[in-house]
Amino acid sequence: MLRKILDYQLSLTQPGKPLAKLHTLVQAMDTFLYEAPVNTKRSPHIRDAVDLKRWMIIVVFALLPVCLMAIWNTGLQSFVYSSGDYRLMNEYLASLGSLHDYFAFAAKDNRYLTILKEGASIFLPIVLVSYAVGGLWEALFASIRGHEIAEGFLVTGILYPLILPPTIPLWMVAVGVSAGIVFGKEIFGGTGMNIVNPALCCRTFLFFTFPGKMSGDVWVGSHSSVVRESLAKMNQDANLSSMDSYTQATMLAKFNVNPEVKRIHIDAIASNNLGSDVQTYHALQSHFSSWTAGGHADAKLGQLTAEQMKQFVTSPLADGGLGLSPGYYDDAYRFASLNYGIGDSNHDTVWFLGNKLGSLGETSILACLIGALILIFFAVGSWRTMAATALGAFLTANAFTWGAALFGAEGGAWAPAPFGFPAYKHFLLGGLAFGLVFMATDPVSSPVQKSAQWVFGLMVGMVAIVIRVINPAYPEGVMLAIVMANCFAPLFDYYAVLNFRSRNRARVPLKAAA
Repeated sequence: MLRKILDYQLSLTQPGKPLAKLHTLVQAMDTFLYEAPVNTKRSPHIRDAVDLKRWMIIVVFALLPVCLMAIWNTGLQSFVYSSGDYRLMNEYLASLGSLHDYFAFAAKDNRYLTILKEGASIFLPIVLVSYAVGGLWEALFASIRGHEIAEGFLVTGILYPLILPPTIPLWMVAVGVSAGIVFGKEIFGGTGMNIVNPALCCRTFLFFTFPGKMSGDVWVGSHSSVVRESLAKMNQDANLSSMDSYTQATMLAKFNVNPEVKRIHIDAIASNNLGSDVQTYHALQSHFSSWTAGGHADAKLGQLTAEQMKQFVTSPLADGGLGLSPGYYDDAYRFASLNYGIGDSNHDTVWFLGNKLGSLGETSILACLIGALILIFFAVGSWRTMAATALGAFLTANAFTWGAALFGAEGGAWAPAPFGFPAYKHFLLGGLAFGLVFMATDPVSSPVQKSAQWVFGLMVGMVAIVIRVINPAYPEGVMLAIVMANCFAPLFDYYAVLNFRSRNRARVPLKAAA
């Protein structure tokens, strides 16, 4: 019955019929429900019995865990941060010590219903606008060119919302997807012809056009002003200092400190909790001895009061202190907590699950890993690209640590603090995990040759960490790293093919001689 209805609709849109201009839309509905009547004529090509649409839909299935975590985490953060109740905030922070306490907090008084409702009310409208506006552009260009609607937007339409902040205005979602689809894909010929990842192109356009809406305190709730007022009320009611106050700062924002904050500064702050286990303890002891000789004989390293610690870290080098500007002390304090997992920053397990501030879909490492397994199992995403990106990021992060320790003064004590950040924690920050699973593996804008995929992934991982660690003006490097590597992908494929041919030519004489 359904087949007959669709055939009748298609007959009304044949050339010469009154509804001929709607043929593309009707055909899109037909191929969405049934197998496409023709083989794929343009890249990306597949060697299978399924059509391109069903190949693309696997990526959507792989993204479902990420979408569910986006709804859950966005709703939870909005529920807590928008409440204006510091007691609720304290209860929430206390629950982060274990998964049991975390879920118990959400289940208390059926809070999970409110959490899911708030999360869905933020996430789903963004997805609907993305698909509606992006689909409109796809249909328009397909009608003008006289070909079917490309199935690639099934993936772009859901990837794009997942890399946006929850406070993004809906009109801006429409502007971003319009610019990305038109200028990032359609002007190059449509799906299969684009140079860079279309979803990243959408986000890049928004980032450089509306930076105030794409960075800063935009990672929780649906309205930044409401959350700011809520946090101000919490801090006032709880009588907290600026150093211990509740903030909207993400983990990545805490990581992105001024280059004046050095390794020895955060190690000094962490020594109160870790004693001699900090990395630059020997250099720290030397400076502390000079500082105590200058009139602080009662102070003991590892047992300093909050005031003594601030005096030691911010006193001039000439007086035996560590010479940090007082204005950067709060930043150094938060970085030390993040680096060493002290206080509220000691929640790696819950962070791995996805409980942190960030873009809608980038927070859950677990959801990204589930998606990676699905993509690898169905051979849709390249495991080589994923592995190479992770390896490149890990080695580059460690290279900063090793280089600072080997070539820096006093064993790297005066290297910028981010140089010594643990390599594994980079995967908990920002969108590195999401980017290496779902963005770097885009089959159109990434290399096809296996060896080229390794080079491509290494470049993404290395550039992402270099931008993140060295550039204080730009806290995240994953987006730009992938876009940059996309531009080199054809070159990597070109030299991979040349190398393959040269190796084959070298084998021919040997076989002939045998």
